[in-house]
Amino acid sequence: MRSILGPRRVYLLALVLWIHLGDLLTAWVYYGGAVPEVAYARLFRDMSVLLAACACLATTRMATSILLSLLIYGALVLLSLGTSATAATSPGIVLGSFGTLLIPLLFFLVGYYCIRDYADLRALVGCIVIIACLSAIFGVWDIDHTDFWIQTVRFPAYMTDVKGMVFGAEPDTGLPWNFFSDLEKTRRAAGLLAAPLAQGMFLAVAGLLVLATSRGGLRLLGVLICVGLCVGVWMTATRGAMLVGTIAVAGYLMTDGTLRVHKSIRIALAILAVLVIIVATQDILEATAYQTDGSSPGHWAAFWRNIEGLPQIPLLGYGVGMQGPIAAQGVILTIGGGEGAIFSVAYQIGIPAAVALLSFYMICLIRLWRAHRDYRSSFALATFWLMVGFATTLVTSDHLLAVSGSASLWLLTGGGLRLLSRAQGKEHHLLEAHA
Repeated sequence: MRSILGPRRVYLLALVLWIHLGDLLTAWVYYGGAVPEVAYARLFRDMSVLLAACACLATTRMATSILLSLLIYGALVLLSLGTSATAATSPGIVLGSFGTLLIPLLFFLVGYYCIRDYADLRALVGCIVIIACLSAIFGVWDIDHTDFWIQTVRFPAYMTDVKGMVFGAEPDTGLPWNFFSDLEKTRRAAGLLAAPLAQGMFLAVAGLLVLATSRGGLRLLGVLICVGLCVGVWMTATRGAMLVGTIAVAGYLMTDGTLRVHKSIRIALAILAVLVIIVATQDILEATAYQTDGSSPGHWAAFWRNIEGLPQIPLLGYGVGMQGPIAAQGVILTIGGGEGAIFSVAYQIGIPAAVALLSFYMICLIRLWRAHRDYRSSFALATFWLMVGFATTLVTSDHLLAVSGSASLWLLTGGGLRLLSRAQGKEHHLLEAHA
């Protein structure tokens, strides 16, 4: 029997803690430049992820379809990186954008490498849910205490000096504009993640995990925690997270046959959940539909610029660093509309690479659905619906290419498919995780 503190599990949990608490803690220690050496902690985290991913490829067997799609996408990224060496983009932007493009692969491989049994998966799910609950509670407080970010943590200096934020700061506070939902500077909950957009996505993931680990029933405590996390998502005013959560919760309730309630009741609950979310977000939905807020027109225009430019994209793209969030901070002329993970991939490294990434995504979805069908796995079904929900962001945002926004999803997907690969070799083995 393996130790409950095995090195892989310890590393996995430490990584999850660092991903979701790292910005807040680092900014606090950095304190406007008082301890500049703390900035290297982020580099150490990234190098550890790269090493763990390489260890996975070198030592772990995986399904041919998954491995092939990963290798094709990774090879196209490397090939495009070579062609980007002669571009007018600075090396720092190229290197940062290169790492961003590899985020789905790296964190999937880390999850695949570190999660070897159901105890590892339970530990990961438990860690995610606990952090999410604490972050949602902290968000209730931080939304009314903007001075905490400015004076106590000195977050603006951290964003500028360490994370390289050139554009996107609100002039009066120096905080990123995404801390506010409108020009009147209405605060959004940033939580322990110190990022409203990432906070919303993370809470959506945790909310569905609570339902998936309810041991076959909709227990009152689990439902209350899920509702509380949904309120936390609402407080972030993140439309993408609201859509992801709505799709994931409704889809899960309608398709999970392990819940000890009749199918008609599950469908009714799914419809009720959707109606409640629509009512709670009515103002946001109306502002989005009529484009009366500050961001919707820009998102819509960026989407159409991306669509219009697709036919002109070279085979290997325009080069790493020519689109994406890092390029947007690099004071360079970017190509296309600049939003949407799949557009970011296509414009930087070519449409074949975008197809390879989509193929990898679809293979994960298919295998997760088969795991649910063959083994009645609530966890596989929950991850499936989370990936379906996150797919809506492929053309609207860069969440799937952001560490804090999607790392938990890729870790869960990698770990779940690792357990599936083991379950397929054992008769009567159920792929099920109970937290």
